[in-house]
Amino acid sequence: MAMPQYNALPTAGQPLAFDSRSLDSLKHQVTREGGPKSEQQKEVARQFEALFLQMMIKRMREATPRDGMFDSDQTRLAQSMADEQLALELASPGIGLAQAILQQIRANQGGAPDAALDTAPLLAPEVNNSRLPGLTSRLGVDTSQGPNVRGDVAAMIDRLSRGGRPAEAEPVKPPSGAPSHVVDFVNRMAEPARRAANASGVPARLILGQAALESGWGRREILHSDGRPSYNVFGIKATGGWTGKVAEVVTTEYVDGKPQKMVQAFRAYGSYEEAFSDYARLIGNSPRYERVTQARNEVEAAWRIQQAGYATDPNYADKLIGVMGQFGGSV
Repeated sequence: MAMPQYNALPTAGQPLAFDSRSLDSLKHQVTREGGPKSEQQKEVARQFEALFLQMMIKRMREATPRDGMFDSDQTRLAQSMADEQLALELASPGIGLAQAILQQIRANQGGAPDAALDTAPLLAPEVNNSRLPGLTSRLGVDTSQGPNVRGDVAAMIDRLSRGGRPAEAEPVKPPSGAPSHVVDFVNRMAEPARRAANASGVPARLILGQAALESGWGRREILHSDGRPSYNVFGIKATGGWTGKVAEVVTTEYVDGKPQKMVQAFRAYGSYEEAFSDYARLIGNSPRYERVTQARNEVEAAWRIQQAGYATDPNYADKLIGVMGQFGGSV
């Protein structure tokens, strides 16, 4: 295998990435003038974009197999230095992240948006199709089996261009050609799932998928002893200081990987809306499920749900992903 070529020399007008004097100069200017001016704001945003690109390149490197006999501490150091310089080079003119950051800075300061900074090109399709031309080829890496780096960049830029607000969740639609009870369940639960997604940051498809999996598409809902509905379509147990009503039922739990029947107390609600709101609070506010809300897509969120111990079924994530796949679209 050929030895990788490292070229850490900057192009004309570019400082060295590891030269701290340019940052010191920027810091002194801001301090002396009592706050960042327009040009200094642009430079701050560019430095942040360069830092983000450096992190992105690092992830690409991690997704690439090591170079065997040419892999050593010395080559990794040289590669790291070259990548830092490359990130700084890519930040001019950039991929759009600096412009989004600059718009957000000015919005937070109450200033008028700069008409020259068009946020329209900052949406995800632009990033995926044209904002990172030839980056992987310049790095000499293959990320087809690695992390979705471009998707991560697109999501961040899209969110920054909206002023930091998360995108509104779209209602989930019933599967094409699904049985009537499935269509009825999705139609009844889609809007509460959308609101819970907006409140918690968990994908609406995963929320509705869990409700469908736990309740058998509404045909195995948890009932009170007199047959009244508990509206608990998520199988949330009456633990964690729960002081509301409960419904006790026989359920299957997995102990050491083996299924066992036992009586469990589950939370009971006054409506499905209450159940979805409680789910949003449980997942959205609990440190235990923090990695679920940080997941990049529904599939990753499903695995995070299982890893956090939401259910004892060792195949819970696989079953949940299978249910989500019935909603149509890509999962």
